Amino acid sequence: MRRLASERPFVRGDAELFYRQAKFMEDFTDDFEDSANFPKFLLNFPQYQRMGYEQLRTYFTWRTKARRGDLQPIPGSYAFIYVYELLCNIGVADPLEGLAKLVDVWNICLRLAPALGSHMPQWLKDYHIYYDLPHSFADFAKEYGLLEHYSTNFIFDKDIGNDFDIWNRISGYSVITSKFIKDGNEQHFKDCFLTVIEGIRRLCAKNNIRIEDLFIYSIGRKMPWNPFKSALFFQWMRQPDRKVVLPGQERYYCKSNKWSAKLPIYYSTQKDFVGYIIKKTEACMRQTANYKYKLKAEPYVRDNRPLGELKAIEGAGIALDAAIENAVQEYYINLTRTVVTVDLGNLDRIREEARGTQEKLIVQEELGVGGAEVGVRGAELGVRREELGVEREELEVRSEELRVKNEELGITNSTELNYQLSTFNSQLPSQLSTFNSQLPLGGWADLKEALSSTEVLALALVLRGGRDIKAFADENGVMLEVLADSINEKASDCIGDSILEVDGGMVLYDEYRDKVAEMIEQ
Repeated sequence: MRRLASERPFVRGDAELFYRQAKFMEDFTDDFEDSANFPKFLLNFPQYQRMGYEQLRTYFTWRTKARRGDLQPIPGSYAFIYVYELLCNIGVADPLEGLAKLVDVWNICLRLAPALGSHMPQWLKDYHIYYDLPHSFADFAKEYGLLEHYSTNFIFDKDIGNDFDIWNRISGYSVITSKFIKDGNEQHFKDCFLTVIEGIRRLCAKNNIRIEDLFIYSIGRKMPWNPFKSALFFQWMRQPDRKVVLPGQERYYCKSNKWSAKLPIYYSTQKDFVGYIIKKTEACMRQTANYKYKLKAEPYVRDNRPLGELKAIEGAGIALDAAIENAVQEYYINLTRTVVTVDLGNLDRIREEARGTQEKLIVQEELGVGGAEVGVRGAELGVRREELGVEREELEVRSEELRVKNEELGITNSTELNYQLSTFNSQLPSQLSTFNSQLPLGGWADLKEALSSTEVLALALVLRGGRDIKAFADENGVMLEVLADSINEKASDCIGDSILEVDGGMVLYDEYRDKVAEMIEQ
């Protein structure tokens, strides 16, 4: 085997020599007694010619056992030699068998050869390009659970690309470490994210573009392409002229046994853009779910101009924010929607109940929503908000039931109920605003009593907008985030909501500034 290196030394490269030696040793077996000791062997591009006698015998003994089904973990450089052989289809009957063995090596040897993790995803994709396999690359990635390694290929696939893990792989924002996610909301977030992506697709369709256009700047020119980059691979097989199309707008061409490719050029801000979509989704979910800690996602603009990805969208950042906000609202509506099955025999009862709901709404409008009763606490405000939401959903359900049944019975006069629903929807924001303003100081007085002197001084400092709040926290021996969390937790207990956020400092929510000022002055 070594003597092959002396043939044509000036016209062949390392890859060709490795392939010729591998073919020569293809059926070789060994039973080296000291093979379990794994002699030290560390090379960036390992090859037979640079291996010592014991290293070679150790490797071929390990390979002999592996081919018999006893595939044991092995140090990295040895594993790379075996992978190089499989890429060249050494020791396998066909490319399909070679692919199965490559996956086995990656799964078993990754612990002792972590470098495989940075190369194998690309090599497995190249394998599907170079060899004409009976299945698609997408089917392979799905079957072996490898989709997240090919995020840019599959995020645009409607059947696959809504998977949150694929998007998170290219995100600049780590939502998995978020307190909101850790508080039992991970699955809700992943499900909601599907709705958000569909909302962005609709926004793109409205502007006559594809979602791909938000990520791909252009498609590059056809350029030479070599399979298995950074591997010791010799293009040993004569290929027919053909074209290979992969998801993500990747095109590969073989002409006269030479390969070329046209590949997408992505915006350099891709990670920031995906990170913003994820962060904005979380911020909207926190707000919609009345989570005690708020999150602020800065508008996706730079110097008051949208970044390159959004140039094709009318209204740019504002339209994107609206699409995400609406999608989150849509998700929560569907999450809490009650599915009603109507029996025709119960039609009279349904109409009677709907009429009762109308009368209830009229009474509420006459009295004023909330009543501003003495002793109302912040927690009661949250309950009242939920009641209003339930009443509105009940009326919507009844209205829809009547509309469907009226159509079935040929009845068209449901105008009065629809008018009541429209009136209630239009007045709900002002009613809630009035109820908020009428909330007495009782809950705030409890909050002031619960706050420490340091926390009260911190709130006063934030109101005045004076000296650096972080410096104040440092002087009092407490982390800024801990100080803010403590205030928000006490506020949640007393008034039912957080009152500030940490954004390089402490920022009071605008709707609570007057109440905080009044509380401190008492």
